Amino acid sequence: MNSIALQAGFKDAVTDAQQVFRSLLKVMSEPGVIEQLDQSGALETLCPAAFSTCLALLDSTTRIWLAESFNSDSVSKNLSFHTGCHLTRDLSEADFVLCRADQLPALDQLKLGSAEYPDRGCTLLVQVAQLSDMALPGATQLTLQGPGIPDQRSLSVVSLPTTLISYLTARPDPFPLGLDIVLLADNVATAIPRTTRVEVN
Repeated sequence: MNSIALQAGFKDAVTDAQQVFRSLLKVMSEPGVIEQLDQSGALETLCPAAFSTCLALLDSTTRIWLAESFNSDSVSKNLSFHTGCHLTRDLSEADFVLCRADQLPALDQLKLGSAEYPDRGCTLLVQVAQLSDMALPGATQLTLQGPGIPDQRSLSVVSLPTTLISYLTARPDPFPLGLDIVLLADNVATAIPRTTRVEVN
């Protein structure tokens, strides 16, 4: 029986987790701001920002659904070992969904929270090709408005799936229900929470 190699997570578990968590709070409270997350290396096909995010957010109380490209023994064992999280194949019970941009699950199957507890909705972690606040060749150019954004903020995303673009621009879920979305690329992250209005330029 082949053993699964465990990979190092944070070099300094407490300090690095706090740094990543602060960065994630910043991008959630200031949508479209891009923060660097390089406190860990990559884990197989997970970019450093995605692995760092998982290490900081997941714990023994959370359930995560992994898309096909991330649903390997190595990724699942490492996430379970480092965070104590529970893996699920039921989208409707996942607290977090981790996917690549081209493997987005059916968004209407994800939990949206409730009027009393909107924070219990799913957080969608999407690994994309590139992120920038400057225009990128071949990228989708987004304009963000809403809480945490003075006037408006521009965001350029390479490989943003059309299904997610449609969701962000239509916002079909009645507020305060909805999905919070974290975009990850290489060693950077940004967020588009449910309170953000999105237009495609």
